[in-house]
Amino acid sequence: MANFGNGYQDVVSTALEILTAGLRDFVRQQLEFAFADEWLDVARSSFRTDRNFDELPEDLNYWDAHALLTVMWDQWNSAFRRKLGLFERSLVAELRAFRNRWAHQRHFNFDDTYRFLDSICRLLTAIGVPSASDLSELKFELLKYEFAEAINAEALDKDNSRDRWAVAGVYLACGTVFVYLICSISEQLWPLGAAFGIAFLYLIYRRIKWKPQQVGPHECRRCRRIIYGTKCPYCVEPATFDNSEFRLGVLDGDSAETAARKVAR
Repeated sequence: MANFGNGYQDVVSTALEILTAGLRDFVRQQLEFAFADEWLDVARSSFRTDRNFDELPEDLNYWDAHALLTVMWDQWNSAFRRKLGLFERSLVAELRAFRNRWAHQRHFNFDDTYRFLDSICRLLTAIGVPSASDLSELKFELLKYEFAEAINAEALDKDNSRDRWAVAGVYLACGTVFVYLICSISEQLWPLGAAFGIAFLYLIYRRIKWKPQQVGPHECRRCRRIIYGTKCPYCVEPATFDNSEFRLGVLDGDSAETAARKVAR
């Protein structure tokens, strides 16, 4: 069960763990097949321009998603093109961009998170990793979490609609009885009966049109912040995805020459 208490960041963290665990054996197998005993030296060469990255250990259990995706991208033509195609290569580039966003604690909304999960699921499915089913379950939980409020609001609106018509029926019955009794006492009291009839019609109209509003402190379903009204002031300008982060092969700190070399490969 995914933890949504910290918004979408925890979901992204869980997805990265699944991605990392699913890629390790595949990456090692492809590197060993392509480079034999020199696979580790070749993998380390993918970070020769990255000053912020320590030397890769031989044990892949210590490789994170950043290391695995970088090696896959940098050694694609030599080791991974045999098993995967251009579509999977674009998924690797996309996942690197998402991983960098997560590492810099940038905002993730529902659309970004769902796309991230879907891209991981597609990549793991392409390489035949059984843990792709875990991503499918996580995607389902995310959808339930995102649309639960809308579903509950629709159900509550239906309940309120039934209540409105029930109360309106009671008003109508009571108003009819009052008007009948007043007019039956004396015909001269018809103005009073008419006034009661108009009053009850107004109450019926107000009850049918009335819709309950959520007031008091509650959590915004998008940004997970506490708000006090029906509109969230923090979501006035929804976050948009920065397309520049999808520049193929570009990592934080890469120079223009390094990026051009990676794209050319």
